[in-house]
Amino acid sequence: MILETILALTPADYSYLAKAVQVEAASKTADEFCVAVSILNRVRSPLYPNNVRDVVLSPGQYEGMKYNPFAKASVISRLKDTDSMLKAYETIGDRTDFKGQRMLRYRVASEDPMCHPKGNFYHYHWQS
Repeated sequence: MILETILALTPADYSYLAKAVQVEAASKTADEFCVAVSILNRVRSPLYPNNVRDVVLSPGQYEGMKYNPFAKASVISRLKDTDSMLKAYETIGDRTDFKGQRMLRYRVASEDPMCHPKGNFYHYHWQS
């Protein structure tokens, strides 16, 4: 269950989540929580590495990570809001993937939820 994953996060996990969120999500929006939850969904999936660090540092994924060596304390603090994380999970479910605004023309609104109009849209790994 996603709650167990959230409650088991370490300070290092939050740091890696924050780094990814800073480069992948619309700042200070619900999209931050949805990006974090999609990463945690990968951690929970047998198709991806089983820890936050390895998920966000996987080759070809979260490309902005190489340009963002530091996690802002404010983002880490926001991500510790369990209620917002659970609300994000209610929105995206077990989706592990997302596409940004440049790919919006490919979004199927009935299948690909968004957490903020300026944010990403979320899909399952098997949806290309």
